[in-house]
Order: sequence, then structure tokens, then C-alpha cells
Amino acid sequence: MTAAKVQRDVAPKVAALRAEGLDTASIGALFERFPVLLTTKHATFASALAALRQLAALLPDDPRTVQAPPGATQLGVAMWLYPTSAARMLTRTNLGSQIESNLRLRRRLGISDAATAKALFEQPLAFVSKFERAEAMAAHLQGLQASGALTQEQVVALALWNALNLTPAQLDQRRQGSGGRGTKPHTLKDPASRQQAAAEALGELLQAANGVPAPLQHGYRQQGEELVQRSLAVWTASPAALLAAWASLQQLGLSSSQLLEVVHKQPAVLGLNWDGGAKPRLLAWVQENIGITQFNFLLHHPCYATYSVAKIAMRADFLRQHRHALWQEYASRGPGPLLSLLTHVRFPDRTSTTAAEVDAFNRTWLATPAGRQWGSKLRRAQRLNKT
Repeated sequence: MTAAKVQRDVAPKVAALRAEGLDTASIGALFERFPVLLTTKHATFASALAALRQLAALLPDDPRTVQAPPGATQLGVAMWLYPTSAARMLTRTNLGSQIESNLRLRRRLGISDAATAKALFEQPLAFVSKFERAEAMAAHLQGLQASGALTQEQVVALALWNALNLTPAQLDQRRQGSGGRGTKPHTLKDPASRQQAAAEALGELLQAANGVPAPLQHGYRQQGEELVQRSLAVWTASPAALLAAWASLQQLGLSSSQLLEVVHKQPAVLGLNWDGGAKPRLLAWVQENIGITQFNFLLHHPCYATYSVAKIAMRADFLRQHRHALWQEYASRGPGPLLSLLTHVRFPDRTSTTAAEVDAFNRTWLATPAGRQWGSKLRRAQRLNKT
């Protein structure tokens, strides 16, 4: 991103966000949670901001509002409370019409606009963009309720979650426990009890980390409930998975105080699968090559934890060797913009190269010491492509 583009697109965004009463830290959180917001056209951003202001007006009262930056508007408070979903929605074209369609779909299922607004801010996966499929899903949920297969409470919980982004066949398959990726069958059958179990498990972990003995105290249960509400990944995780993720993060060397800070700011890290060495290898590469400690990566940039270290490392070496000025430009802006570039689906376009050029570099890179250290997954994929 050139200095001219920063002045043209980023500076007006920052000014608009400040007008909503957000402070520097809160604005930074928006860009960190979803770096694509940095490069979103200002016209798209401005239109989305106006639509988001109307959605925020529908939100029910939240006791955490008193902790928001002083002078924050209703929208400012919503963006402070839910930076990830807010940042994502601010990059959407025609957000106003999409929000209205999301509200209409849920009204059809007897869900209030306030409940829908809360879900859209709290849970990124609740946002529907493919409305023809969602209409069919809404009709299917109504049919399941009419037949007695689902209660009204279950229909509401599913519709406020990500069920409207599924097809009827996908929902039925997962309700029957036949597996598949994405939503877990037991969560679909009883989302309310699943949420309660996750909140209690998380509360127990928080309480133990603070050195407070069992049984679970009400205050820590409340903290667990708040964190579950903020993260769909935590909601869908089993208590055993939350415990395993917590233990894996401890094994990385995080202190109890660091782990508590990470979980309170980025609860979704506990919903990630930390089995195996993929994520620790990514954290090691980031620390060695970008200079971010594991703690700071998890605190500020956990959305990149699911990306392949092999691809990131290869692209980084490509930039350093063939686009050095671009590498220096992005590195000077900080880890967020650099990681956003390295993981971008249109990496060749963003770096003024071609996919063929990057692929050719990758084949050579895999034979280098760096490629042998970080590119094991890419080597396996390359062997599979040849067979």
C-alpha cells in the first residue's frame, strides 16, 4: 500500500471511526482483527458504516457499555464490543441491503430484530450472504419445527448461529451425527446446553489460572459465559477440547497471566485445534522472521494461526529475494499488514507478479535449507500432484 493510498483510503477511515468515539487502541483492534479493512475502498467503507450504524441502533442494552471509550456513540460501543464482526461487515459491499435481508429471514422464524442484531455482531458466521439458499434453509427449519423434530428454542438458536448458511441436506446430515466438516452434530441438537457446558468449562479454567480452588464461583462462570458469547469457536468446542487447547497453550511457554490476557482478548484461540505441530511451527517462524513473540502473536494476530507456515515462509522468501522494496515497505508497517499480504488469496496480484512465477520459485525454494525446514507440507502436496 503506497503512502498516497494510505492518505486516500486509510486516513478517512480512521477519522470516521474517531467520529464514532473510538480511541486509538479500539481503531487498531478493528484493523488487526480483519486487516482487509485497511485496503477496502473508502466508498464501500463509508456506505457500510452508515448501514452498521442502523444495525447498532437495534442492539439490546449491554452492561459492558460503561467500560467503552468515553464519548463513544452507539455504533462506537458496538465496534468496541465486537471488533471482529464489525471489521468484517465494514468491508462488505451493499451491506445495508444484506443486513435487511438477514433481519427479514430471522423475522420469518419469529426472531426479533434485536436478537438478530446481537447475533450478527457477536458471531461472524451468523451473517448470511447467499439468500436463496438461506430461504430454503428457513423453510426447512420451519418444517422441522412443525414436525416436532426441533423445538422453537432450537430453531431460534440455530438461526442465530450459522444454520442459515447451510443447506437442508447439510443440516440433516449433521443432526443425524454422520459427521462432516463445520458445525458439530451435538451442537445442532442442543445448542443451549452446549453453550452452557462450554461456559462452565471455560469458567473453571479461568478460576484455576487465578489460583482459586473449586467449586466454580459465580463470577468466573459469568466470565466464561461472556467469552463464549464472543466466540463461535469456543461455543462449538467441547469442554475436553477447551481443556486440551488450554494445556497446549501452556506448553508453548505462556505464563498463567499471559494465557489469561490472551483468552480474555482473543477467546477464539481456545476453539482452534492445537494438536500436532503445525501451529507451534507457525509461531516459531513468525517469531524468528517477523520478531513477534508467541504471546504477542496470539494476543494481536491469532486470525493467522490457521494458515500454512509453509506457504507463508515461501511467500516471505519470495518477497525478500524478488520484491525486496515491497517486503521492506510492509515490514515497516508492522506485523498485521505484512501477515495480511503473505496470506492474501490474491498474493500474486498484490505483489505485481504471476502465479506461475510464484510456483516456479516454490519448486526451487523447497530444495533450500529454508524450504526443507518450513516447507514439508508443500513438498508433500507437490509429490501428490505428480502422482
